Amino acid sequence: MKKRYFTIGIALALMLAGGLGRAEAKSRHFVSDYAGSGVDGVIDTNGDGMTAGVTTGIDNTNLGRFLFQTESEFLPALATNVSCPAGTAEFPLLQIHSVLTDQKTGEQLFLTYTSGAGCVDFTTLTFTAHVQGAFTGGTGRFVNAAGTFEEDDTGSILVFDLPAFHRLTNVSGTLTGTITGVK
Repeated sequence: MKKRYFTIGIALALMLAGGLGRAEAKSRHFVSDYAGSGVDGVIDTNGDGMTAGVTTGIDNTNLGRFLFQTESEFLPALATNVSCPAGTAEFPLLQIHSVLTDQKTGEQLFLTYTSGAGCVDFTTLTFTAHVQGAFTGGTGRFVNAAGTFEEDDTGSILVFDLPAFHRLTNVSGTLTGTITGVK
């Protein structure tokens, strides 16, 4: 009889421990420090003549090291800034999509940005951005990825032409959020 209770007790303890492990795996903090460079692309989703930028770089995250490629498109500058500091031009986010590719496995994590703005100082040719978004699936262990994040960028415009303002930029920053559905 004691052996039976002992076996049942061990089974319950293992089930509880396994359940707690699964609960922790469902939601985890995501932190990413990244750096990259960007150029103009050809995507113009709203037809305003301002093409999206394409940025590539390296992401060091708490889930591993990733290569990233991002496409970002902003609206024309606001007449009066809402969230950017004085002396900068504020460009509201139209849309951004990003693909992070795990360097070890090739599995991909998709991000869709939903709000925010970029602030450009045309005197110093520097910029900052604060944007928000969601993890929107991926491949492999990221196929069910979900959750939200915030991102802060800084960078500079290295070279540009006028009047089109095609440019080469550098960017670095941090993305933090909560991710679920990752194995």
